[in-house]
Amino acid sequence: MLEWKPDYETGVPAVDTQHKVLFNNINRLEKLLDKDEIERAEADYLLDFLKQYVAQHFQFEETCMARYQCPAHPKNKEQHAQLQNALAHFNKDYATLGPSKDLLQRLHATMVWWINSHILKVDIQLKGCVAAKEP
Repeated sequence: MLEWKPDYETGVPAVDTQHKVLFNNINRLEKLLDKDEIERAEADYLLDFLKQYVAQHFQFEETCMARYQCPAHPKNKEQHAQLQNALAHFNKDYATLGPSKDLLQRLHATMVWWINSHILKVDIQLKGCVAAKEP
């Protein structure tokens, strides 16, 4: 299970709150995978959440990076596009295969990787930019 730590804080409370919601839903996916049988309604909810989340959160976060003139802004946009593409592939496979455990395990692994490779390496760069702009 993912656990929120101060290391994930970006200096923008709204971004951090949105990231915490993502953590909760990734943990929800992990709990779903621990069950003997995948509940389709829960899997449907989680895939729909991720689709909506990336659309809304990425736009908000990119606006914050631009506002604070964060040098990671171009890399952030590039990586957001890559995750959106990966999630589109998951959704396509899900529409074809349904809630297979293998597919959902790959989705979970992708999202955990995202937390560690994106939030901790790219998003975190907002912290210094916010600190430099605001007292």
